[in-house]
Amino acid sequence: MTHEDYKEILATQALSALDVEEARALNQHLSECDECRRELADWENTAAALALGTNPAEPSPHVRERLMRAVRAENQAQPQQDSRVVAFPQGRRDKWASFGPIGAIAAAVLFLAMIIWTLVLWQQNRQLRQSNEALADAIETMDRSNQFVQILSSPGAKVAHLHGSGPAQEATAQLAYDRSGRAMLLTNGLPPTPVGKEYQLWFIVGRNPPIPGRTFSADALGRGELRDDVPERAIDSAVFAVTLEPAGGNLAPSSPIYLRSGL
Repeated sequence: MTHEDYKEILATQALSALDVEEARALNQHLSECDECRRELADWENTAAALALGTNPAEPSPHVRERLMRAVRAENQAQPQQDSRVVAFPQGRRDKWASFGPIGAIAAAVLFLAMIIWTLVLWQQNRQLRQSNEALADAIETMDRSNQFVQILSSPGAKVAHLHGSGPAQEATAQLAYDRSGRAMLLTNGLPPTPVGKEYQLWFIVGRNPPIPGRTFSADALGRGELRDDVPERAIDSAVFAVTLEPAGGNLAPSSPIYLRSGL
């Protein structure tokens, strides 16, 4: 079994409900895994707290004596029944109450088992959601890579490497574009996008004013993605740059350059 398999049976072990083989395998794993030992201790503490927290209630001696006197008085007041009369069966007593304090403890243990099973299902559901999110992220990453490769597969396609500068020294980016101007920018290591701001791509041709491109945002890991069109006059001789601008972009750069090609 894997580490995750052992974690899933810790709750069952806390109730001493594992079979011999599973218990032996788990004990071997516990001797080597601090994480599972701590989690098992948590389960055992929870089980003990719930089981010991159930206090079976018994009547006081005074109340018990009053009940017995009432029963004796009722029996004395009733006439002797004819032997030919068949008494109706009395209602069935509650199953757990018939066992007294032991029944109350058994009911508490059953309730505890239900709680633990619910927690196990919740944990499994959370792990499933995390797996689905990881799968969705992997699919999205693969889709971006495929689109990037498609552009590079076009005749005359190029890729420009952008390097961090100013406030983003560790950032990098790649801009793939083909002869039709179709382009895709992928960034890494940019500072997360502040509220009310967006990163903007610029096309710089000679000494002319920078041509504004589209805007994009970067996530907590500095990853950003942008699809744009390179202007025709910038396909062969442009320098590509990225700045941080107000949301929606600017017609001219208003901040230091975060990424730039041709350094």
